Amino acid sequence: MSASDHTRSKEELSQAILDAASRLFLEQGIETVSMHQIAKCAGIGQGTLYRRYSNKADLCMAMMHDQFEKFSKDIGAYLQEHAAESPCAKIREVVAYIVRFLENKWKWMGIIQSQMIHEGVKTGEDFVQSPPYRFLHGVFAALLKEGADESDPRYIHADFISHSYISVLSPHTCKHLAFTKGYTSDRIVSEFVDSFVMPLFHKNGRERST
Repeated sequence: MSASDHTRSKEELSQAILDAASRLFLEQGIETVSMHQIAKCAGIGQGTLYRRYSNKADLCMAMMHDQFEKFSKDIGAYLQEHAAESPCAKIREVVAYIVRFLENKWKWMGIIQSQMIHEGVKTGEDFVQSPPYRFLHGVFAALLKEGADESDPRYIHADFISHSYISVLSPHTCKHLAFTKGYTSDRIVSEFVDSFVMPLFHKNGRERST
């Protein structure tokens, strides 16, 4: 353990590690950066680093968690500032936030997935208990029900529709559309909204009154 390890709090050490990893990942690419480089850049001993993060997948997960907190705050701020807009318009913008959030994180997610496969980690049902899932499900369900009569299909099936939205907007699906199909982020958003959102809010070319 280096001398600087003793003078910083646990929170400061963790933030220094995440900042160093983020900087190196951007400069050199995730695949080429070693845990030794991250420890050196953060100014800590390797033992200190491994006590907090056993591998790069753990680091990426922590970085994603930090960025998700910002992502959720941004969506919350948008919804508050645009409360008067139609639910359909707000769902479209939330979808755009999700796609943009995922756009520059394919490599991080690839490392996380590879590490989990290597270690035999099963995520399966755990995802539906995760903060990102619960947050997005709550946002979608609230927007689907907003202004809708209790007999409206989007009100009745809000739980199922919200789950379906999150499933379709999974990192793997978006990555496939972007890299295999050549879709831009804007096209992914437009195709999603035209296919899964507009039909719920529009009838005969007009948005249902809410």
